[in-house]
Amino acid sequence: MLDSNRMSSYLEPRGLNSLLEKLGDTNLRYAVTGSLGAANVAFVAPSRLAICYVDDPKSAASDLGLRSVESGANVMLAEPFDPVVYERTWEQDGVTFAALSQIAADLLTSPGRGPAEADELLDWMAKNEAAWRS
Repeated sequence: MLDSNRMSSYLEPRGLNSLLEKLGDTNLRYAVTGSLGAANVAFVAPSRLAICYVDDPKSAASDLGLRSVESGANVMLAEPFDPVVYERTWEQDGVTFAALSQIAADLLTSPGRGPAEADELLDWMAKNEAAWRS
């Protein structure tokens, strides 16, 4: 995840719920991934970091009112190395999420608790194949 994509760090001072509201109202092409995406189907712990694929992180940050930061980020904007991240997206409450298979792959290659969250997501996917393979 972090090595394959160009990542930029930002702060949404009002928190991740505020970010989700803004994403629901934007016309940007984006896809939420990572913990925040997995939490919709396989909750492990509250998300503290949002990771979103966007075509132009600088422009997206401006549109979303995010502040560029060196440390203390709660939002990472990823410029994808391949547009496949926008395929098979799904929507919940007006927010676009990456395909569950993409979210699982991203979590498996993420630091911290990402691999454990991926395991939970993969377990859910195995038990609920009909729900996500349509």
